[in-house]
Amino acid sequence: MSRSRSEFSLRALRPLGVFALLTLALPATARAEPGADCFSSPRSPLDKSAATDSCWYTLHVHAVRVSDSNPGARAADINPAQVARWIEKANEVYSAARVRFEFDATPRIGDWAELHDTDVNSLSADLPGDAVWEHGKSAANELASHFPRKILLLFRHGPDATPTGGGFSSNRYNFVVMPGYDFTTLCGPTQNSYLLAHEMGHYFGLKHTFRQFKSRADAATALRSAGNKPETFDGDGLPETPPEPYIEELQCGTDALVIVNGIPFPLLRRNVMSYYASDVKTLSSEQVAVVRTWVERRFARVMAGVGPYVPDERRTFQLVSLAGGKALEAVGAPKEKGGKLRAADWSGAANQSWRIVPLTAGDTGWFEIVSVASGKCLAVEEGNAIVGDRVIQGTWEGRSQQKWRFIKDEHEELVIEARHVRKVLGVGAAGGAPRAAVGSVFVSVDQGLTNQRWRLMPAD
Repeated sequence: MSRSRSEFSLRALRPLGVFALLTLALPATARAEPGADCFSSPRSPLDKSAATDSCWYTLHVHAVRVSDSNPGARAADINPAQVARWIEKANEVYSAARVRFEFDATPRIGDWAELHDTDVNSLSADLPGDAVWEHGKSAANELASHFPRKILLLFRHGPDATPTGGGFSSNRYNFVVMPGYDFTTLCGPTQNSYLLAHEMGHYFGLKHTFRQFKSRADAATALRSAGNKPETFDGDGLPETPPEPYIEELQCGTDALVIVNGIPFPLLRRNVMSYYASDVKTLSSEQVAVVRTWVERRFARVMAGVGPYVPDERRTFQLVSLAGGKALEAVGAPKEKGGKLRAADWSGAANQSWRIVPLTAGDTGWFEIVSVASGKCLAVEEGNAIVGDRVIQGTWEGRSQQKWRFIKDEHEELVIEARHVRKVLGVGAAGGAPRAAVGSVFVSVDQGLTNQRWRLMPAD
């Protein structure tokens, strides 16, 4: 609806540069020595050779501090330094799966932002199906779709007046929900340092290792009613993590075993999907296999280099057509209404330089494309949906024909799509369309043609 440089109260993202400076003093994230990067050698998920199993997945985390739609109200108590501490612990755990998480809140990378949305800020694992919860989930999933190469972490306040201390995720969601850092404690004042690693486990398809009970008596009753079958306490169905009763009154002790109705059950304190306290958390080999499978499922499009593309809003670019290497050029005086565009030989002049301005609120994922020379934006002439309609320069009015998005195709080439007609930007003749002469700039149905594919070349 408007440009990202404006303030928004609903679902508006903006980088938090003031906090980005904190990351400069952060310790390096702990990890095992990595091998080859899996994303640099795309492969089929069915390829299970020793060479591909030994590669590492490097995943960026996009952390978002959430407040209510009234900006600043009930803001989650979190900062980049605290996010980095949680990620450091997650890397300790997931090094066994050859997965590493990276987080950089500096403006250059931009893994840190804030969101103003009361429904997202009120998300709770206890309220699925509630109308507010469903709206918050939909908003979170939509936001995640704009960061296909990252794991979206949402740090929220929770539904109550008092901040929540819990998080949640699932392989059914495209995000991980977390509390403020200082509101999650374990066994007294100890910070729950493995909470993010635990919720990441759910995001990558892992289940709890246990069934949960308040007391030994409750566990004994449940086991007895199930015919004293040990599998009653099986939480995840994996043979390497045997049935485990999670008994709240034993969480902070050191017991390695509990006997229920005469049956001994090991307590999996060191497993990241167990609730029992431990100074060290790990993954079993079966859990490692589950995690790597889900990484592949979630990020298959990344490995294929396909999907939404987000240009760096701090840079200026030349938009270069793959058809003859022509650059998109603004023509005419800066104040001219309905200024023309053309595909011209590259010159490096200001009228071939463009800024890509991200939009916000309901337009997240769409962009305004602004000429450095004229200050005007790309717009489909008259907003018509006729194939071959000219694209011109116009004053920003927030119209759908002035909104564009970038998509990488299977050849890692860019498609630039107009929102109002879902046609794509092209140059030259548009299949004989009467208004699309050679050298003109137009929108037309995507046919995968070279004159409909672009590259962004940094101009600064």
